[in-house]
Amino acid sequence: MIEGYFAYEKKDGQISILRCYGSSGSVVIPKELEGLPVTELAAYAFAEEMDHEPENTSGFPCICGDRLQEVYLPPTIRRLGRYIFYNCLQLRKLSFYSDIAFMGAGAFTGCERLSCLEMYQREGKSCLREILQDLKQKVTVDCYQVTDKETGDIRQKTSRTERIWRLVYPEFFEEAVENTPARIISTQTHGMGIQYRNAFANTQVVFSEYDHLFKTGKYNIDLINLLEMAMARLCYPFALEEEARDLYAKWLSCHLREGASLLLEQADLENLRWLIERFVTESEQIEVVLKEAKRLAAAQAVSIIMDVKHQRFPVKKKKFCL
Repeated sequence: MIEGYFAYEKKDGQISILRCYGSSGSVVIPKELEGLPVTELAAYAFAEEMDHEPENTSGFPCICGDRLQEVYLPPTIRRLGRYIFYNCLQLRKLSFYSDIAFMGAGAFTGCERLSCLEMYQREGKSCLREILQDLKQKVTVDCYQVTDKETGDIRQKTSRTERIWRLVYPEFFEEAVENTPARIISTQTHGMGIQYRNAFANTQVVFSEYDHLFKTGKYNIDLINLLEMAMARLCYPFALEEEARDLYAKWLSCHLREGASLLLEQADLENLRWLIERFVTESEQIEVVLKEAKRLAAAQAVSIIMDVKHQRFPVKKKKFCL
């Protein structure tokens, strides 16, 4: 289903999207229009303003600026124009295929709330690092493997069994520092987020480098991010070496209560069950998690925890001698 209407132009037998219109903040770009493949999103396509605004004959408002919340790109997209998401302050999710060949300058300038990337991995060069370098905030990346034969709605490929890996990239920030005597302004980068974003080789993630950073990161990254990073790697252990697995598991075991509290607050029941089944070893631990679930009035979570409790720590029946 195509949600919305589009202003576009034809270029050499291909379609370039200029603007999107509709009543929703979620935009699904079609694979083709008029029988031609949609291969490009033009410069400033989702920015609040553009130099040459196309005529809007749809009867719907333009989905741009603060109105944009989610974007789903088809496998045909090869180019993203410059400043395409300029100051889209409410954009939170981008779903795309990894083989986007060109990304214009400043594509994600001002996208400070874009925290969820859903990438469909294809062979060849990946655009992931280029996107991450533009996003200074914490970003979670979910990767799915697809083949060229898979041409269904991108939003339907979201089952847990199809996810290859999940990585959490912590934030970083840049500071302009002036050397007054020399009249030179330099940029200093703070936070380990930039180091995680550099764990790439030939545009592909180097998982061993990413995991190695946790040895230092556990002392320099905030607890919530660390919990999400550790759980993501253990839940989806793609290319996870034994040493790194043990490091994540040992750290998470020491922060079991905090991890359970985070999953309860997120209402992530699937991973909550995984956490307590994997890491709870004593009845006292599961009682702590159960108490937290009751405090939050999370009825479904209480049911799951009680189920695991009865399986792992069954009540011993008393025997009576007559």
